[in-house]
Amino acid sequence: MALPLCLLALIHAAFATAADGNETSTVRRDGWVSQPDGRGTFDILWSCLFTIFLCTWVSLHLNVPSAHETYRHQFSRKLRWMLQAIMAPEFVLAFATGQKVEARRSVEEFKTLDLPDQERRKWTIRHGFYANMGGFVLQPRESAAFPVNSKQLLWLIKRGYVDYPTMTAKEVWDKSKADGFQKSLTCLQTGWFIIQIVGRAIQRLPITTLEITTLSFVLCTLVMFTQWANKPLDVESPTIVKSTKNIAEILIEAGPAASQPYQQTPLDFVDNLSPSWLTEVQPHLRFRTGPKMRPLPRFTNDRFPVIGAGPDAVFLFLFTMAYCGLYFVAWDFDFPTPLERYLWHVSSVAMAACAFIFWVCETYQDGHRLGRWERWAAKLSTSKDGRINTMEKQRRSRRFIPVWEIIIMTPVTVVYTIARTYIVIEVFLCQRSLPIGAFETVQWSEFVPHF
Repeated sequence: MALPLCLLALIHAAFATAADGNETSTVRRDGWVSQPDGRGTFDILWSCLFTIFLCTWVSLHLNVPSAHETYRHQFSRKLRWMLQAIMAPEFVLAFATGQKVEARRSVEEFKTLDLPDQERRKWTIRHGFYANMGGFVLQPRESAAFPVNSKQLLWLIKRGYVDYPTMTAKEVWDKSKADGFQKSLTCLQTGWFIIQIVGRAIQRLPITTLEITTLSFVLCTLVMFTQWANKPLDVESPTIVKSTKNIAEILIEAGPAASQPYQQTPLDFVDNLSPSWLTEVQPHLRFRTGPKMRPLPRFTNDRFPVIGAGPDAVFLFLFTMAYCGLYFVAWDFDFPTPLERYLWHVSSVAMAACAFIFWVCETYQDGHRLGRWERWAAKLSTSKDGRINTMEKQRRSRRFIPVWEIIIMTPVTVVYTIARTYIVIEVFLCQRSLPIGAFETVQWSEFVPHF
């Protein structure tokens, strides 16, 4: 995890000198510039857009689609997530980190099974990813099939409703459609892009705002690759897990805990898959909701990450703030007009502030979801038993997305969206008039020692 942050710090340091080059370049070239004498407008656009496409398309590891979905539905969903990655790559990274944390938690939870050590060790982080992305589908007797995640599968195994999965980690990975060529091409392109940007920064050649933005995608992509390294890619068909019991018998034997009507799947009382944007937030906003079929035919990709307070949360917070800080590199760049420069300043500050507010709210609410604040308060309480029981009841009755969080996050989301939209539009508007030095190429021979 330290490598991406070190790389980001190195790039920030290199940009400290690049800013001087952008600020002192007063001579500008307007309009479309051809490339015979250096790099032209097309070279800048092609390099950045091709890199952004690779970063936002190849890096996405979405969940297993439902059995009856067509290729068109799957393609449109991935396209929507690609646009989401363009508008807010740091939030897609948060989803990836949360999925990794949940998969790693499942490994610890499966160790509680009363099985020989050799059998328990068969459950790996790949199994956790595969289960939480909808890779296992429960087929009860004479009942509708539905996907089960790692917590629900563990509950079924402990009570003898299904057998322990025999799939090995290699067999799980065989489900993946990971294309080595695509990932290699992405790594080569992003690596070369970083080298070019650092080279321009060292030689104090002007860097465009489009290149700054593209670099932010590159850094997020590199981290996403590490977070999703063990998640199978583009799995199309799940693994069927059969049970000799029907769902009614399972719910009756579960007792009062399963007496409430379910919202997502019949096993909501084990894990209700909350909170999710499609199934919980959008219905209140009267937006288009997720799958309407119940039980859910597939797991949505937008379950809010429950990361906890470990190293993953600290790393994600630091990286998110550093990502937002990357746009401050262009603070002193030479923009086509003073108004555009001022709006860039406002948008950069707004994005960083919104990201910080989001983290404060989510960290506080995440502590309630995991019972962290109750445990800490119980340790400080003198009458621990009564305090723990009371707080446990409060924690169980507390909504995953309370009203106060919606009230705060709604304007924060609107401000962030406006600021981010301006950044995305402005990086292209800036191409109409660039410092003349932006069309100069890096003199690589200067990096070769001369004797």
